[in-house]
Amino acid sequence: MPVICISSSEKDSGKTAILSGIVQESLNRGIKTYVGELENNEIVDHKKINQLLELDSRNSLKNSELIFVEINQMEFSKQKIILDKFDAKVIFIERDSADINSIEKFFSERLVGFIINGVLKYKKNVIESLHNEKVIAILEEQRFFMTKTAQDLRDVLSTKKVLGEESLNKIIENYLIGGFVLDWGPEYFSTRKNVALVVRGDRPDVQLSALQSGTLNVLIATSGISPVEYIIYEAKKLSIPVLIVDENTEEAISKLSDSFEINDFDHNEKVMYSNRILNDNLNFDKLFDIFSTPITK
Repeated sequence: MPVICISSSEKDSGKTAILSGIVQESLNRGIKTYVGELENNEIVDHKKINQLLELDSRNSLKNSELIFVEINQMEFSKQKIILDKFDAKVIFIERDSADINSIEKFFSERLVGFIINGVLKYKKNVIESLHNEKVIAILEEQRFFMTKTAQDLRDVLSTKKVLGEESLNKIIENYLIGGFVLDWGPEYFSTRKNVALVVRGDRPDVQLSALQSGTLNVLIATSGISPVEYIIYEAKKLSIPVLIVDENTEEAISKLSDSFEINDFDHNEKVMYSNRILNDNLNFDKLFDIFSTPITK
């Protein structure tokens, strides 16, 4: 069974995100897929991706048709030993193209190729101009991977009460502050998706407009004020959680802004987003043909 390793020459290159998108594609193609990581130079379950894709009870290392392994922070010489041990191929996830020639030379026939990840739009043409056939995809920087959940926001703020705890897993992509707007309320809030509304708890006019927009994923009622009953009723009917927090609106926004510095690959929607981005930027048919082709020495 083919073993495909996902590696990088640097930290925080986006290996887990890209690996999950490739694994999702493998599952979409009906391939019995196992995803692992290394522990004492042996392949063990990749707990994070297994949880996100609910793979725990589906495929084991022994009965899988394709095995993916994430390699974290390991010297190239040791990586080469691992690749030889499992007769594996490797994809490198890099932030730029500076070292790809030396990596290609070192890993030789075991190298599938490079995915250059998190590239600023203005730099993409520079990398494309290299015409290196081992660069199989160039991915622009994606803001979506920085998103948090309503549960994360609850933990960041001084939350005194939560209504609708069962819906706290919703993704939050945009933050809107309640106030006077010239547009019709629901139209204003519908200009963004996966919205968190941050507004004083005693502004039912703004809250109702946001609820009617169809894009709201959490309502944050500030200054410790609980929304009126009909707002709570509408939020419950639409499965939108309500966080009642002690901070005023300005303080809440400040705390949320500070929390953006830390983000994690922690949601199934991020897996699906990664898969869509990869489908748009690389040839999966060709890639899976390479996965199944034996290494010629």
